[in-house]
Amino acid sequence: MPEHGFDAHAALLRGAQRLVELQAADGSWEGETVWNPMLPSQYLIAMAVMGRPVDAARIAGFRKQLEAEQLPDGTFGMHRHGETSLFITGLAYVAARLHGFDADDPLLRGARELFQREDVLAIPTWGKIWLSLAGVYRWEGVNAVPPEVWLLPKQFPLHPANYYCHTRLIYMGMASVFGRKIARSEDALTRALRAELFPGRDWATLDFRGARHRLREGDLWEAPNDPLVALYEGTNLFEKVHPGPLRERMLESFIEPMRFELRTTDATCLSPVNGLLFMLSLWDRARERGETDPDLEAQLAAFEGWIWEDEAEGLRVAGARSATWDSSFALQGLTEAVEQTADPGLTRALALGLRWLETQQVAGPIPPYSVADYRAHDRVDPTGGFCFAGVWHGWPVSDCTAEALEAFLHAPERLHQAPRRVIERAVRFLLQAQNPDGGFGSYEARKQRFELEWINPAEMFGDSMTELSYVECTASNVSALGAVRAHHPGLMRREVDLAIAKGEGLLRARQRPDGSWEGVWGVASTYGTLFAIRGLRAAGAPPEDPAIRRGVEFLLRHRRPDGAWGEHWKTCLIRDESAEHYIQLGEGHPTQTAWALLALLFAYAGHEERTPSEVVSALREGARWLAGSQEPDGDWPSPLAAGVFFRTALLDYRLYRRIFPVQALALYERWRARRGETAPSRTRPAAPLRNATP
Repeated sequence: MPEHGFDAHAALLRGAQRLVELQAADGSWEGETVWNPMLPSQYLIAMAVMGRPVDAARIAGFRKQLEAEQLPDGTFGMHRHGETSLFITGLAYVAARLHGFDADDPLLRGARELFQREDVLAIPTWGKIWLSLAGVYRWEGVNAVPPEVWLLPKQFPLHPANYYCHTRLIYMGMASVFGRKIARSEDALTRALRAELFPGRDWATLDFRGARHRLREGDLWEAPNDPLVALYEGTNLFEKVHPGPLRERMLESFIEPMRFELRTTDATCLSPVNGLLFMLSLWDRARERGETDPDLEAQLAAFEGWIWEDEAEGLRVAGARSATWDSSFALQGLTEAVEQTADPGLTRALALGLRWLETQQVAGPIPPYSVADYRAHDRVDPTGGFCFAGVWHGWPVSDCTAEALEAFLHAPERLHQAPRRVIERAVRFLLQAQNPDGGFGSYEARKQRFELEWINPAEMFGDSMTELSYVECTASNVSALGAVRAHHPGLMRREVDLAIAKGEGLLRARQRPDGSWEGVWGVASTYGTLFAIRGLRAAGAPPEDPAIRRGVEFLLRHRRPDGAWGEHWKTCLIRDESAEHYIQLGEGHPTQTAWALLALLFAYAGHEERTPSEVVSALREGARWLAGSQEPDGDWPSPLAAGVFFRTALLDYRLYRRIFPVQALALYERWRARRGETAPSRTRPAAPLRNATP
């Protein structure tokens, strides 16, 4: 029944039905993860280097994407809400010019003006590499990325095998293109581009070597420190004296792990970032030998899977696909919605989605490879895990596996029961991602105890060098293992209990003085605090636990006057642990409001009658705001992206605003029912939506 002038139940039904409309025919959900023009630009530069044609429609799509992402001053940023990035602007400009844009195109005017004001020699290192590939910068102006680093013993902390998996594969690709000195063949367009990037100067006389350490401050998360600069000087010195035959052997030694990566990821690679560098390396090798490389051709075809393009927004290249991740949360939300409604369409969608999700578990190493082969390539045994994207991707993730378990174990048994072997294999995968401190990494446990951020050569990103113990991953895993313990109490009980206890300890240790927890993969403290509270409750902490109480107080402290929550992405940039980790966005955010409501609802789940009055008020007003901000078709607006990675890279998960408000409203209705305020309606049909899927 409506309460206090709003009807949460009706909003829940509209939102859940809209979510069902977005379900694919196979039962999955996937929303685009929108980033910036970096990847489309790198893709187009790579195609130009390899001499591969790109059709006119795709180039027109790139124009649309640039128009959508352009900042008010005509430049481009790390995201559309950020500030000018010389790195992004430089790559976008070069890609556009290489594919037919005129130098005086109005779309490129802001970039040309930036190049007049600022020296492109100061572009960050990744930009120096990509401009060198395009032939408009000199490789001698890049701090050396010597392939011979891979000759170090793996026990040595600086061996790339100990890096975060994305970083180690990116730097293998960079070491390969650096060692090969790949560059697009010089022509009239190359010479014109050089003049446009460095206006009024003679490109041939530019001091590229002296620009190795020059980096535009506005592009940086953190400038190289003295030890890193000294390390660069050492690798630059080695670059002058390295034996030629050794370099050739090292470059050839990269080919086998590149092929392993392609053959265990359905030719996609872990991400398009390392994938494009591998692609260029295989192309250069095949070109030198006068051969056709079948892995290269397979990769070129598979790369289409990273691409989103449509008439409205043009060409985008996703840094990740997210079907398993999105589907797991959608199913959790629908499970709660089904419990509050009698809508048969929701029930059918839930059953179909659960069947699809079960097919996404990684059965084992990709033939003909064995577990030993994976370990030889610095990979963990993938058996039992679930990937962020889908089973085809081949790189399972701990919290993706945990959220899939949550979807299975909380689903109505009348609709789906995952076999015990699915649950056991998933648990075994999770346990190998736990670190000695009790926390969980994302793809794997940390390879060694030393943090390597001090040698972070990416400069624009933070926390990208090693696997860490992430609050969200830890909390997801603790929560999933708690559900396993409740539903399968005899399954690996000793190991499960120990992992939960250690994970709980990490969550308690990571709570900040202000009561919040850090969010690394979402914006920001709202996200981390949601997961931490859910994890602590799953571990057995009562609502009155001091850590939970402090987390609740943090959320209540930052509630807006209108009942919503809205946290600015700049919270991610706060470095002072003693500070208050919350910057107001200035408006309510549907996804973040749902996260805050979910945190409060998880805090008192099973003890609804003990909900403090100030939390009762926050829940009512937050649910009222969600219901009132819903659009007629059941959607919610999205004022700002709510995903993030590596501190500075903001991601818009397109389905978040469709999934989490549904789950929050469903749990809110359950909370009301358990308090005796209303009975869940199993008879009231949902109001039909326009263009509803039958």
